[in-house]
Amino acid sequence: MNTKVKILALAIILVAIAGAAWFTLTKEKPKDDQLVIRVLESTEPTQWELVKKLTGRDILVEEGVKLQPIYGVQSTGGTVALQALLANNVDVANSAWPTWLNIVARGGKIKALLGTIVSTKENRSGNSGLLVLEESGIRTIKDLVGKRIAVNVLGAEADYVIRQYLKQNGISISQVELVVVPSENQEQMLRSRQVDAAAWTTSGGAYFEMTVEKGGVREIPGTRNYDVKGESVRHGIGFRNDFIAKHPEAVRQYIRAYDVTRRLIYDAFQKDPEGVRKAYADISAAKGGNPRLAKYYQATSWTPDFPFIRDQDFQWWIDRFVEDGVLKPGQIKPSDVYTNEFNPLYKK
Repeated sequence: MNTKVKILALAIILVAIAGAAWFTLTKEKPKDDQLVIRVLESTEPTQWELVKKLTGRDILVEEGVKLQPIYGVQSTGGTVALQALLANNVDVANSAWPTWLNIVARGGKIKALLGTIVSTKENRSGNSGLLVLEESGIRTIKDLVGKRIAVNVLGAEADYVIRQYLKQNGISISQVELVVVPSENQEQMLRSRQVDAAAWTTSGGAYFEMTVEKGGVREIPGTRNYDVKGESVRHGIGFRNDFIAKHPEAVRQYIRAYDVTRRLIYDAFQKDPEGVRKAYADISAAKGGNPRLAKYYQATSWTPDFPFIRDQDFQWWIDRFVEDGVLKPGQIKPSDVYTNEFNPLYKK
């Protein structure tokens, strides 16, 4: 084989190797605009569906986001949602800050990117207290000793908020019994006296509002989220760190789409709350959900006064966990758990 033939053969081999490598890499690492993000799905209307019903706009298409609903993971709270995220069953999840802190402190590689619930003095929808029956002998937090309290899940915010207001009143968590009951069943458990009090998620919501409206119950003073820790961004969505590193643009697109939809819903709700609730009911009925819950719907995932997650939102919990021996001093800092850099309003 002469020199020219050898050079040509070598060139062909190199091109083939390069082509094979390129094919492998592109096969293993799809472009962000081809990526499908897995999300937990339920019978409740999503923000995407609600905006499309209200405006005709498909924000996911506009922002280039493709979602795959995951129905096999049943989430009754943020703890389960973040466990699904860690297990790589989904790519994005939503939870209150104590769950994020617990996971990151134990080596979980996840990051919160956008706050979704705010607790203020006026915000009842995101800030509910403990309910007891009207005729109950429980009048104050101190009367909870020896009582059974229904919560949606252990290890999430309701669990830790209860611990804090008990502690502030000289009561240990061991002096009450927390009973895990799905939110939709807590009213029945309370009215049938199988539990003494119901906490739901401490975020209010349809089941809490429905129970209050029916009457025969009252709220124990000092048990609202705001009473325990004041104004705060207290809940948010995020991804696994490896997913963020591999697909930063897909993450940015998703967060931008989420932010756009919540602003549109917030604006629509300020103008016509009943119109938004009707749209919510129609979608819920079509998905096999409970359209009666739409009556209590509140557009609260966007609040213009709190556009960003703040260090103090996490630091408050870090300080409490250090006091209780859950964390060591200096073990974790807020920036380990969250970043605002994917928030479309954020400017470095």
